[in-house]
Amino acid sequence: MPVNSFISNVSIADKVLDSLPKLSMIEINTVDNDNDANMIIAFKEWTKSLEERGFFEPSLYHTTYRIVELLGLFVGASVLMGQSHILYKYLSVFVYGLFGGRCGWLQHEAGHRSLTGNIAMDSFIQKATMGSGLMISGSMWNSMHNKHHATTQKLHHDIDLDTMPFVLFHEDALDPRKLWSKIWLRYQAYTFLPITSGALVTAFWMFYLHPRKVFRERDWLQGVFMLIGHFGKTYVIQQQSGYSFGNSYLLNLACTYVSGIYLFGHFSTSHTFMPVIKHYETPNWIEYSLGHTVDISTQNWAVSWIMGYLNCQCVHHLFPQMPQFRQPEVSRELEKFAKKWDLKYYHVGYFEAWYRTFANLDRIGQLIYAS
Repeated sequence: MPVNSFISNVSIADKVLDSLPKLSMIEINTVDNDNDANMIIAFKEWTKSLEERGFFEPSLYHTTYRIVELLGLFVGASVLMGQSHILYKYLSVFVYGLFGGRCGWLQHEAGHRSLTGNIAMDSFIQKATMGSGLMISGSMWNSMHNKHHATTQKLHHDIDLDTMPFVLFHEDALDPRKLWSKIWLRYQAYTFLPITSGALVTAFWMFYLHPRKVFRERDWLQGVFMLIGHFGKTYVIQQQSGYSFGNSYLLNLACTYVSGIYLFGHFSTSHTFMPVIKHYETPNWIEYSLGHTVDISTQNWAVSWIMGYLNCQCVHHLFPQMPQFRQPEVSRELEKFAKKWDLKYYHVGYFEAWYRTFANLDRIGQLIYAS
């Protein structure tokens, strides 16, 4: 590398580092007592044991299955769209929506670089599935999602708490500047899936936030995949249905609407009703991950499939680069670890997680409306 180029890159890196938030000493010092220190030592030993037993090793067979599944869903939805009866076309929209949702689960794992073991390949798979399946950007997702993992449920840090004016998950996350309607929040439990998740957030991401990221970064490969999602899938729907291109595009948007409900709905069940962390609170990494996320029916294979293995949310936050299909087994060991060290560990059923999610939305809505 030429000296001038090297100096230029160092200068850019320094500017990026200078722009990041600075931690005070109280934030750095998160080990409060000897018990915490011993627990962290035990956690490191457990992590090393998991590494030695191959839990961080990707599986070519599993990755192949996930990709073949996506192709099968897309082909199946296209075949259904080609049937003459209107019910088949409704079913096709649902299966296309499921395809988009499954693309979302796969891109999430690829974004964590835990899918294939090859960073470049994971990046490519993420761009392909995000763009063609959901018409959004993997890079934009990563920049938001990494903040969530670094400061889960921490006020003014976790971007998943910065959701106003569309929805409010915790009273301490209320931003009066973004409160445009108390009535809207009062009924947010009813609007969250059909309006906020399926329509508002999906459209905002698809037509503004993520395309802006693509143009700013000149990420043209991601842009090509997004265009494939917009127009390539629409073309397939048009050819199969016989509808006009405009009507076929509306069907494409309907498919993405289903994907949005499927994805955002399930994402919400792992965090949104859990306690938040105040800006001055500094739990250690293990307490961060266990005290503010929940595991959901981790030993139920159907739930694991439906949620793309993110029902093992506590394990995922502890080990974000572990292949996610291995996490149900690790969750059994986590339960023992948490019990040994007297840590809070929340493991709830699938339907209980949904109940808690909507009960929390309704409670917050009533609280804000009455204030």
